Amino acid sequence: MPEQSNHVACNFAVGARVHLGKTLGYCALALLFAFTSCKSAKQITLAETPTSSDSKTFTQTIVPPKTDVGGQVIAASSNVDAIDTQNSNMERSTLAKSASLECARRFHRAQEPVEIRVLAPSTHGRLTIEVLDTKGTSLGELGVTPGIVDIRSMIPTMDTFSKAVWVQLFEDAKPIGAPIVLEPLRSAPSVRTMRGLRKDSNEPYTRVVGWGDRLLNPADQEVVAASAQWIASEPIVLSGFRTEMDVDAIVITDAGPIRIALAPDAAPTTVRNFVTLADQGFYNNTVFHRIVPMNREGQPFVVQGGDPTGTGDGGPGWNLALEPSDLPHDLGVVGMARGDEPHSAGSQFYFALSREGTAKLDNQYCTFGFVVSGRDALQKIAQANIADATTGRPTSAPKIQYVEIVPAPARARGENRRDQRIRPELINPLITPASPQMR
Repeated sequence: MPEQSNHVACNFAVGARVHLGKTLGYCALALLFAFTSCKSAKQITLAETPTSSDSKTFTQTIVPPKTDVGGQVIAASSNVDAIDTQNSNMERSTLAKSASLECARRFHRAQEPVEIRVLAPSTHGRLTIEVLDTKGTSLGELGVTPGIVDIRSMIPTMDTFSKAVWVQLFEDAKPIGAPIVLEPLRSAPSVRTMRGLRKDSNEPYTRVVGWGDRLLNPADQEVVAASAQWIASEPIVLSGFRTEMDVDAIVITDAGPIRIALAPDAAPTTVRNFVTLADQGFYNNTVFHRIVPMNREGQPFVVQGGDPTGTGDGGPGWNLALEPSDLPHDLGVVGMARGDEPHSAGSQFYFALSREGTAKLDNQYCTFGFVVSGRDALQKIAQANIADATTGRPTSAPKIQYVEIVPAPARARGENRRDQRIRPELINPLITPASPQMR
């Protein structure tokens, strides 16, 4: 019995395996047919919407195009990183309290896209951006939606720019938010100098007579003759562009605040140097160590500060290359103090007190900003009692508490901000005739 039972069990198992094999065979044929049909259908679908071969892509999920709340079309993508970036941009645009511009990145090599980011709340008006030069002339205009914008696409000739311009956002034709400064990165021209004698003292000094192959005074025959011996200038190279938010500097003094509009179009490197020092607290608790209310001709001259030692000999530990600024000295214009060597500026700066007294400093010193408010504070500092007229040292030096860097105001089309600097004719003369004199 045990043996018979085993035989029957064995026959049953064999029969079951045969039956199962046939069943699986039929199922395999059915599955193969179904798989072939599905594969053909899938190939047709993917042929209409191809996917990337990137290893980070979804192989089966296709993300359809979608539009954010602000109306920006987000392109279809199956790349994980691209989707995260798109979602982040949409979220930032939606959460923005007001429309504004933001630097997508700081440096852009030559021929590369120059990208900025447009942010806007969920409901906004018609957005446009314009590129404005120093005088407020529009160099290009483009309607935009929230997201990344390539400035190069709207100004094909931007590689010809020789100085910084401003990228301003407009909403319903009204400028809003601080603009972005677009600065061409060009190598600096050679500074051409000659030795000369000061007219009032016959003291020798180094004077700047040209930049590269350009003479400041082509009628000066002495300079023309000397230029024949100059080594030819190196070609000026465009390395790319830098984008930075436009900012003002507010000098908080014990006489009151003085607001400076910086001029990156005139001296971008000098502006960046000043902003960096201010941001790092370099000017905190320094003084105006030199006050020259009048020169020997009885003309208002300068107020000078920015020396951490308060002696007139201190600096940040480096020298700043002289830049060929085209911002003329006038009341409230800010320049960098230096020694006789042209590239010896560092941190010390001065406020010009009149055009008459400081016009001779044009092209010799680098101007990088101008006062737009705080005239009364500047006047109070300039009227401080002078202990030593030879050095301009005040009896009690007015103090700089700190310098705050703040966003600049929006720029309107046709507006030259240099016209906003303080004017001498608006109130009484800045300096009284009884003020001490100095060279």
